[in-house]
Amino acid sequence: MSKDYYKLLGVDKNVSAEELKKAYRGLARKYHPDFNLGDAQAETKFKEIQEAYDVLSDPESRKKYDVLGEAWNQMSYGGGSGARPGGQPPPYQSMNFGDASFFGDTPGAGFDIDDLINRMTGAGRPQNTKGGRSAAPSEDIEFSVNVTLEEAFRGSSQRINVTVEDVCLECMGVGQKRDNRGRFDLSGRGCPRCNGTGRIRSPRSGQINIPAGAWEGLRLKLSGEGAADARGRRGDLYIVIHILPHKVYEREGQDLYFDVKIPYTIAALGGEITVETIDNIRKQLVIPPGIQSGQKLRLAGQGMPALRDQKVGDAYAQVQITVPRDLSPRERTLLDELAQIRKDSIRK
Repeated sequence: MSKDYYKLLGVDKNVSAEELKKAYRGLARKYHPDFNLGDAQAETKFKEIQEAYDVLSDPESRKKYDVLGEAWNQMSYGGGSGARPGGQPPPYQSMNFGDASFFGDTPGAGFDIDDLINRMTGAGRPQNTKGGRSAAPSEDIEFSVNVTLEEAFRGSSQRINVTVEDVCLECMGVGQKRDNRGRFDLSGRGCPRCNGTGRIRSPRSGQINIPAGAWEGLRLKLSGEGAADARGRRGDLYIVIHILPHKVYEREGQDLYFDVKIPYTIAALGGEITVETIDNIRKQLVIPPGIQSGQKLRLAGQGMPALRDQKVGDAYAQVQITVPRDLSPRERTLLDELAQIRKDSIRK
């Protein structure tokens, strides 16, 4: 059964190029092997998604797929080997379209699929690129890096190592061997350079600078480091920042929130306590008398640094009033007197 590339990407047949790319990016990020280590099902899904996008993102190959349907797989177009179990090539079929019949009688014979499509659709022969057909496009790649909150606060540098899949220059992403006339052999013999995948794995490495104030989902662009198309033109590599959870601070925008424990005596009478900010600076925090649990005290300008259109944030101390469990006899006597003054009903 032929794969439904549109269904694999979760789109309909009228999808625009931009919407197609958006759908592909979301699924590729979800099933990418780098994010699903050891998950064979995710790796298989990723390859299917990549195969579907390779075909549908190129206008010429998309037109062929829309017209041929199941014959697309039988002709082994778009990166697959086309072989049946046991390594045998698929049987060739006679296809009659009006006054034109096309046969694949001779094993290994070159077959010009452009002629077939143009006769089926009534279109003139398209303007082809190198090798006699249009090339698979270059791709922008997204890669996620983990950053601690402290690294995002101060700014940091990380070395990254990623592997992208360039379009094979030998077969231009088709995955099939070409004859001496530059035509693709659709008998099932795969491209010797990419082993029929249509893609060449290409490592990338380098140093990236994470700016102070970076937030969750911030994208950093590395121009020309994405996947290459059949002409060698590279897309871009986008580094997506993921901020790791912190044991003390929670972040909302550029503001930081943390809990601070205050003794019940200071909460009732007021006073001062010492707190430490994310940059390890100790500050005195004034506690107004009668403060309640859950109230927040603001430390102006002590949040995340300003970045782009984001202003410098504040830090907020969230009050948690503590009550002692080990009262001395004297403390208990004084609290009893206080309860009597306030007419509080206490257990003796």
